[in-house]
Amino acid sequence: MAVIALLLAVVPFADAFWARDLGALRRELDENPSASQRALFDDLLRLATCDRLEKVAPPDPLRALVRVEEARRGVPKTVWDDILREDFFRRTVWNPGGANLLSWPDEEERWPGEILLVGPVRWHCAKARGGADPLPLLTPELLASLPAEPAARAAYERAVLLWRKGSTDGAAALDPAALEPVLRPAARFLRLEAKLDPPGGWIALAEDWPVLAASTRATWQLYRERRYDDVVRFTAATALPADPRHSDMVGSILWVRALALQALGRDEEVLATLLRAQAISGGGRRGDAIRALAMSTLARQPANAELLAQFAGAAGPEAAWLELARRALSAGNVPAAREAALRLQQIPDARWRAEGLALAGEIAWASGQVNAAHAALEQLFSPGWRVPEREARDLAALQLAHAMVVADAEGGSRRSEVERQLAFVRDRLSARDAAQVQALLASVTEAPPDRGVQRVALGEVDVTRAPEAPPEPPVLADLPEPRSLLAIPAPDATLRDWFDPRGAP
Repeated sequence: MAVIALLLAVVPFADAFWARDLGALRRELDENPSASQRALFDDLLRLATCDRLEKVAPPDPLRALVRVEEARRGVPKTVWDDILREDFFRRTVWNPGGANLLSWPDEEERWPGEILLVGPVRWHCAKARGGADPLPLLTPELLASLPAEPAARAAYERAVLLWRKGSTDGAAALDPAALEPVLRPAARFLRLEAKLDPPGGWIALAEDWPVLAASTRATWQLYRERRYDDVVRFTAATALPADPRHSDMVGSILWVRALALQALGRDEEVLATLLRAQAISGGGRRGDAIRALAMSTLARQPANAELLAQFAGAAGPEAAWLELARRALSAGNVPAAREAALRLQQIPDARWRAEGLALAGEIAWASGQVNAAHAALEQLFSPGWRVPEREARDLAALQLAHAMVVADAEGGSRRSEVERQLAFVRDRLSARDAAQVQALLASVTEAPPDRGVQRVALGEVDVTRAPEAPPEPPVLADLPEPRSLLAIPAPDATLRDWFDPRGAP
């Protein structure tokens, strides 16, 4: 009986509103000043004409929703696309006309045949300002007081507004199944971002809703699950961003794709992917990590000057050749290491030329070519080095001496040859630098000292540390808002949010 009573109370108002006839609604409101739900439909009339709404005292959740909707005035793809059209509602008020009509002031007593004269419905939307922030109006108390369906929409709106402020606090109140289909993916996104649902859900969400934010999270999840083939398949169509705000997400997807390709041993594709990632990395941690991964990949391939130049970075091509030589030697790619050392020897600058000769000697020594290693030392100490260049030459010679001692410490089969090479270097250095070589000689001798403890000096061990990998980035997503937050009684005793897209009730 309560539902029937409500229906009877709102039918005159509902019929006029859903007929999109605000003039008729104005008459019904004026003629029924004490009817139930009059205040709600008067609010709707004011909303539809951009007239000012007064504050409403709780508890009146349906009227409170009208004020939340007013605070969204001007938001695209919502009811405001309709309300701000001057021709969406009819606003003409019917009043009796004729010269012989008698009129008098309104009063409570009604005479037979009396018809109320109703004032015009004025439309203020042409000059109406945009709405205020609706978030403060979407209180937990309001959500708890609403029927299930409008409560779900209001909770979703609150979660989206909080997300835009950098918070996922509203996600816990979301029930994606209670929302219209167009909003469900975004609701799932918010719950996953708040870590309320298992992270495996990112993969299914990205398949259903391929926005960049979901794809970024899904790519990382696939990589964490070591599904490298799926990472490569999933990221195959990743395009460089048109919107610079999305560069972190696209760069992150390309980074994970490169890692998956590396795990699969597809080095050429790794480098192609890293070049695309580098184009948008903007330096920083991701730029350093991209360069490091590229250099370790190049170190496993034949020396490629063109590719190396593209990953040289701010340090320049000389430093890139030096790094490549060391990485290639460490990876056992002796031909590439030799090519890099040769390239350095061809640079006029004394520092790089000396580095190249020292590297050539180190590569020869590591390959068991003692004579070639000694030949590199002889070139280092050959005539022709000008006085300003000799410091770089001496530092390179010390570097080679250290490398020989380290290699002997690992193998231990060429101690006498190490001593011979060290003596050669010591005799050609200044007293200051010769002292370092003497310490190296002391470290490789088998005879214990007369006094004290045996000194061990293995020199400097060059360790190329990989930069810290870039973390999974924060994501940006343009989440849709509900078309309407309203809950409007309809003639069939249901609550509807708004007219359908064609404007019919």
